[in-house]
Amino acid sequence: MKNNQTMPQISFSADACKLSGFTAKDALELYAAKGVLVFLKEQMTALEVANAIESLSAIASNLTVLLASACGICNNCGEGCTDCDECQNNPAAWVQNCSLCHDLLDENQRIHIPDYLLEEAGIPADAKLEACTHEDSGEIMVTEADIQQDINDMPPGILSVLAASGVCLAELDELIMLERIIHGK
Repeated sequence: MKNNQTMPQISFSADACKLSGFTAKDALELYAAKGVLVFLKEQMTALEVANAIESLSAIASNLTVLLASACGICNNCGEGCTDCDECQNNPAAWVQNCSLCHDLLDENQRIHIPDYLLEEAGIPADAKLEACTHEDSGEIMVTEADIQQDINDMPPGILSVLAASGVCLAELDELIMLERIIHGK
């Protein structure tokens, strides 16, 4: 997203300007998106655009590796197999065969309550829900979850890459819910 509003003064170190190729004569554009601000030259050559793409791709790759490393590889959450024929050298099968990781991707595992009932209970329609049971009465109690972010908030493309790479989705869900710092510790 391009932003042409007046911004506060921001200074860049000489080393950063030299590395990026920015000079005092260059007008900059600010691009803002979820979790990121990026400055680009207002005018760039084809080679400068290609170099910017390469730099942004490297940053995205490094962040993906950081996220995957923080989660670790799925080991079936200590249950089941990781050594069967299907799982041998197939990281996607590790996640598929782990009931906990698999359930996190399964839409049928989510709680769905009609909007009118949520409204009657004073729960926002987009709120995350949690449920508990009362074994003696057979009742199921559904309430607004205390934690309103989880793995379902992940961008689908990133989640697919992590699942296909055998990354433990249960650990990812926990990192998200607990808001653990994984970068800049």
